[in-house]
Amino acid sequence: MGKCALLALIATSLFLLSNCSKVQQAPEKEVVKSTYSNDFSTLEIRSLWHVCSLSFFERNPYTPKEVMVNHCDCYSDYIRKTYKDRAEINSFTKEKAAELTKNLIIECNLKFHQDQTFINPT
Repeated sequence: MGKCALLALIATSLFLLSNCSKVQQAPEKEVVKSTYSNDFSTLEIRSLWHVCSLSFFERNPYTPKEVMVNHCDCYSDYIRKTYKDRAEINSFTKEKAAELTKNLIIECNLKFHQDQTFINPT
């Protein structure tokens, strides 16, 4: 029985070793570069969005929420794509802030205005 056990052990070892050599490594996942390469914290992004929504409803109280949500998403995305961190935005002069406002209008407001479909009342 000792020989049989030894042969079984050797056969099992050879079987396991031969199967281990067939194990393939999973292919490495491709790293996708993020559109947003900046240092805004989640809280800062949420704060930007919140200030946008409050300002939007203060100036346009009868605007549907869906419109406001799309605009504030666009504004936040634009800021995250364009600026590296909150300190950069905080250092804006009046002229630079006015330029940001103009760019947001061009990037978001005009885009959404063009995408809207109007119902002909006649």
